[in-house]
Parts: sequence; C-alpha cells; structure tokens
Amino acid sequence: MSGRHRYRSLSWRLPVGVGTLAALALVALVWLTGGTPGGGQVSAADRLALSAPRPSPSASLSAAPMPSSTTPTTTSPTPSTSAPSSSTSATPPKPTTKKPVAKTTPKPPPTAKNTLSASKACSSTLAGAQPNAAQVGNHILTKFKVGSVGGRAGRAGTSDHPAGLALDFMVDTTTGNALAAYVLAHQGQFGVTYVIWRQRINTGSGWKAMEDRGSPTANHFDHVHVSFESGAKVSVTC
Repeated sequence: MSGRHRYRSLSWRLPVGVGTLAALALVALVWLTGGTPGGGQVSAADRLALSAPRPSPSASLSAAPMPSSTTPTTTSPTPSTSAPSSSTSATPPKPTTKKPVAKTTPKPPPTAKNTLSASKACSSTLAGAQPNAAQVGNHILTKFKVGSVGGRAGRAGTSDHPAGLALDFMVDTTTGNALAAYVLAHQGQFGVTYVIWRQRINTGSGWKAMEDRGSPTANHFDHVHVSFESGAKVSVTC
C-alpha cells in the first residue's frame, strides 16, 4: 500500500518540474536574444513587445487599402460638325437697285388763251339774237334744263326782242329761280342789262315789283327774260 502512494506522489511532480524547466529555458532564451548590444538587461516594455502576438504578413496586406485602379474618364466637348447654312454663306445677297424716277416737267398754269382753245367756244347763233346774246344763251343751256328759248321777235311796247338783245328761257319755278340767280351773279361777264322773273325786275341792285300785265306769261311766271347790252364783249365756253 505504501508503494502505491509513493508512485502517485511522483507522477504529478514530474510534469511540474518539466514545465518549470521549460519556463526557465524560455526566459533565458529571451534574455539572450533580446538583449541590447551593450549587454544591458531587457526592459519590461521590451518584454511585453516580445510577448505580444505579431500580425501575419497576409493580414497586413489584406488590411491595407488597395489603390483604386479605376482611371478617371475625362469628357471633352465634341466639336460641332454642322455645316454653315447655305443661305448665308453660299449665295451673297443681291444689291438692290432703285429704278430711276422719270422727272416730269410741270405744266404752266393755263392762261385765258389756253383755256379758250382747250374748251369749246359757244355758238353765236341762237333764236335770231345778237352774237353776244346768242353766246351767253348757248352757255346757259349747258347749265340748266330749259324747255325752249325765245329770241328776236316783234313785240308791242318797249322791248329788246325786236333788236335781238333779249332771250326768254321757258322753265319751271325751281329752275327759273336758279337760272335768274346765276345770270345776275355773272352780270358783268355776260353783258346783261336786266332780268325779269315772276313779275319782278332786277337791274343789279335788287328785285323790284312790276305792274300786272294780265297773264302768267305777260307777268313772266313761266319764263325768265334776260336783256343784253348791244355789242358787249363776252367770253364764255360751252
């Protein structure tokens, strides 16, 4: 029984001893390899650095960031290849030419002689009246609507008809009013001495009433009587 107990006590001491020797050998190895060139002792910091695990080369390589291999792309503006418009570069604009304006020579103002030659002179023949009375009578016929004209004729009493210096224009009341006013407005130009219309007489100074002669025709209600100066110079056109 005593032999068994001895064997048991030796069995756990042997491993312990071996471990202690190994630890001492490790410490000695560290001291020999980690010493300074001058033979100094290893500090506690150096020991901790020797005892700390060192990173493997593969881990350090994998941890370091790899440089990006992507090459930055630069875009340059594409030059325009469109051709210029043919309307602006192919054909130059044609110069505008102004047509010369024909100069017109102003015509001289018409004189009395030119006016007479351009217009038709009135006829000097009308109902047997004198030439000057006939010319004025024909001019009046171009201005008013007259039924008939009485000229040279034998009349009782004082009258200019037998001498061919009077004309009677048969008209209605409206036309007679306008015709009498027109003749009096040109009395000097026509060589007129007086006008009788609707039982009134006008020598150029206004209308004056006349005596009743007994009938509408004798009282000049249906015609305008115009008397002319003998040999008067007139200038009228038709």
